[in-house]
Amino acid sequence: MSSSELQYITELGGQRLLPVPNTDLENRTSIFKRLQLMRDKAYAWFKFDIHCFETVTIPEQFRRYGNTFLVNGHLCLFNQEEQSAKIFPILPKPSQQTIERDWSPGSLCSIPNADCIDVFMDPAQNLIAIAYIILSGWLEGSHSIYIDLGVLDGDGVHPQAAGRTLFLSNTGSRDDILASDNLMLDIFGRHIAFRHDRFNEEDQEIWWLQIWDWQHSTTSSCVLSDTIINPEGGESFDFCFLGNDRLLTVGKDLKLYSIEDLSQAPQLLACFMMPVSVTSIQLVPMDDDIAHSSQLQMQAQLTMWTSDPTNRILSLVTHIRSAGSNSFTFVISTRIFFDLQVGVFEGMMSIPWECWGPLNARIFPHHLRCRVGVSGNRALHTFPSTGATVTVGDEGLSDDTDYKLYLMDFSPLAVERRQGLGIVVTEPSTIQITESAEKLTTSLPYVSVVSDRTFNADQLMDIWVDKDRIYLPKPKIEDPDSDSIGQLEVIDI
Repeated sequence: MSSSELQYITELGGQRLLPVPNTDLENRTSIFKRLQLMRDKAYAWFKFDIHCFETVTIPEQFRRYGNTFLVNGHLCLFNQEEQSAKIFPILPKPSQQTIERDWSPGSLCSIPNADCIDVFMDPAQNLIAIAYIILSGWLEGSHSIYIDLGVLDGDGVHPQAAGRTLFLSNTGSRDDILASDNLMLDIFGRHIAFRHDRFNEEDQEIWWLQIWDWQHSTTSSCVLSDTIINPEGGESFDFCFLGNDRLLTVGKDLKLYSIEDLSQAPQLLACFMMPVSVTSIQLVPMDDDIAHSSQLQMQAQLTMWTSDPTNRILSLVTHIRSAGSNSFTFVISTRIFFDLQVGVFEGMMSIPWECWGPLNARIFPHHLRCRVGVSGNRALHTFPSTGATVTVGDEGLSDDTDYKLYLMDFSPLAVERRQGLGIVVTEPSTIQITESAEKLTTSLPYVSVVSDRTFNADQLMDIWVDKDRIYLPKPKIEDPDSDSIGQLEVIDI
């Protein structure tokens, strides 16, 4: 093994990346050049120049925030009222393979009297999943849900799909669909998930989740369900995939499941308890590049490495019991969810926060107008431009408070690659919850860089990160208080 190859392997591990085999770039790029590109990109992040950007305008009929999502450099849009959809690349690079398509009202599904309730697109796999029910108008009653799979760049069944339609299990959802129900699709590599939420007469939230391996079967017994007793207190449910065989559900605590065998219900591996003061948890969406590490038809020309699902970060926004409006952001290393055989965890189904959290997390103050985005081992977080390190909650913050964007890199090589930029944080930090007298100490090391660019609280609706790009959704200029996205600011790192 040459010196360059050894350095390349070391760099991949230090940045918590995996090589993507058999790509066009890899085949024509030397090991030395790959190593230099990787180091240059890491340094570019530490320079964190976010002053240069381009702006993309969102089509008027797709500006509702909840129906807009970013996947693999493409903006995917769905208008349920009009039964229309659109996908287009965002400022594509010359070598990038892209898909652009419009579905006019009523053209998404060819089934008569079908009403599409959600759409998810995955350009890396040329896949569109459409969830629909059959009805005449919206009549509450007994309606079965179907999920059809197709290609984005044409018509017909996806060539890798086990069949045109995925069928829900009898335990995977309810037939009596209500207009107030929350129905949502998600795609992660070979997995498709369908989530159904509903409030019952006691104001409890009931949720169902079913997962398919869409390339191998149109049916599945991989179903989870539960009831949230206190949704008004902030308690909620969310989930994310961790690689191809693990699922993490987020509620009062974090539950880790094996989904290696989709012919049976997910198998609980461990429950990671959160601090006693935490009353609710919101999962911050992650970039999805790890879903496509083995299915890189469209990414092949663009990347030579991808995030390691066993060594990246996820972020949670939590609320604290009896603390008014105070909230905190937890940044957690996923390595803890792949290392269950350590002596201290052996035989433990429920793992107390004190046993797993302090060494594998960092906690930051968070309030209503903060925004968070995560990608790989990097987290982006807005803080008030003054008092950012001490401000907790919304007290004392006016509507015209300015915010700055912070980059936090949790990869082991961040200290070396920063080349004097940023601040290295290795000392433990402690947050004390006055009402419960609980002290939360965390010590996951990271490097922090703050941008000198400021934002008004109303300027940022969210932060999306997709590989080496930052996307900042902006509200409509004529109606800044609405939940509609008017423009998307695109920053190349």
